[in-house]
Amino acid sequence: MHTENKPYIAHTVVLPEITVKGVILGALLSMLLAGANAYLGLFAGLTVSASIPAAVVSMAVLGFFKRSNILENNIVQTAASAGEALACGAIFTLPALICMGYWQSFSYWETVLITASGGVLGVLFTIPLRSTLIIEQKLAFPEGVATAEVLKSGDRGGSEVRHLALAAAAGGIFKLMGSGAGVWKDVVSGALLVKEKLFIYFGANLSPALLSVGYIVGMNIAVLIFIGGAISWWIVLPAYIALHGAPAGIPAADIGSALWSGKIRFLGVGAMVVGGIWALVSIRSSLATVITDGARMLKNFGGERSTTIRTEKDMRFTWIVALTVVVLVPIGYIYVREIHSAPISIFMLVIMCVGGFLFAAVAGYMAGLVGSSNNPVSGVTVATILVSALLLSIFMGAHSAIGPASAILIGSVVACAASIAGDTMQDLKAGHVLGATPVKQQVMQIVGVLAASLVMGPVLNL
Repeated sequence: MHTENKPYIAHTVVLPEITVKGVILGALLSMLLAGANAYLGLFAGLTVSASIPAAVVSMAVLGFFKRSNILENNIVQTAASAGEALACGAIFTLPALICMGYWQSFSYWETVLITASGGVLGVLFTIPLRSTLIIEQKLAFPEGVATAEVLKSGDRGGSEVRHLALAAAAGGIFKLMGSGAGVWKDVVSGALLVKEKLFIYFGANLSPALLSVGYIVGMNIAVLIFIGGAISWWIVLPAYIALHGAPAGIPAADIGSALWSGKIRFLGVGAMVVGGIWALVSIRSSLATVITDGARMLKNFGGERSTTIRTEKDMRFTWIVALTVVVLVPIGYIYVREIHSAPISIFMLVIMCVGGFLFAAVAGYMAGLVGSSNNPVSGVTVATILVSALLLSIFMGAHSAIGPASAILIGSVVACAASIAGDTMQDLKAGHVLGATPVKQQVMQIVGVLAASLVMGPVLNL
């Protein structure tokens, strides 16, 4: 029977992990899942971990080859899941540059460089934390453990592929009949305005994506989201109309959307700010422990390692330092190009590096506690942008025209790093349970990040 101290594949057994077909399949799945999660996040405001679907698809495809093994499957899902995580960091930040009018469209190469650089930093920043969070603290990492169990089930002959195929077919048919053939409407809504003061609204969305994400995140998160919508549309919005009257010249059916966009949604933004800050405050003691341990591990990590155990080999410290320096070059280039000031760009790089490591540690720790799907990356992003804005206002002046965009550019890299950090720790946990080689997973995480970054710009523009 498997125990925490006895991996599925013993460290003395050497199986092919990084293979040509594994790299190609992992990169392609990373692109596909990046596009899917970007759409889901922009549509529903939520993203979900794709490690388990990636593992199932990997098993299905590799099953056509005569030679494949469970560690090769794990390598594929490691790369593939990086795509959905990178999308999470990108969609929470880069659209703000469009909303504020700083960008008119998503520049392809700038989007590639921002997302790729942030994602690679997220992988690199978590490498020194692997031993602390996975082995010493033994955090749950629910999706990592679940992914390992799915892969073990497939190795023994499971039925997960059939379930995934049936669910995908059902969702596709439902979406095609609604949005494609117009047999029914995806969105049903109605509004009634009585004497310009009493506003009544009801709306529902029949999207399979919303149904699926609600099933994945669970009842608690789904209820919280419903309560937020109910407060906005059934309490605050009618109260606002009762006090101030309905806007003139707008049909009753459009009043809700008009007031929500201009007034009510700022309540949600405020709640996100408080939630992001409170998430950090509530784990302050654990966060201090993780950062302290991370600094200690980083210091020890720089020395020569004597371990020859395959399942404990991480990327060499010299490679981590070299890749970090390489990644900072395109980020610095983008900052100088967008801000047109070398001193401010250097200051932004310092903020980004400190914030990136800090929030990568936070995301990795939170992923271990509550999982990647419930990891409050949006709250971490809001906190990053607030701190960046405060520091930039001191350095540049409170009325700087480029200050808001500068804060978003910092936040975009940190958000990608934090999102990838949580996903990386989940994958390393799965690898720890299975008996994978950590350094090979870390390399494949970078491969997945680079592949996903190539499609983020076109998907966001679309």
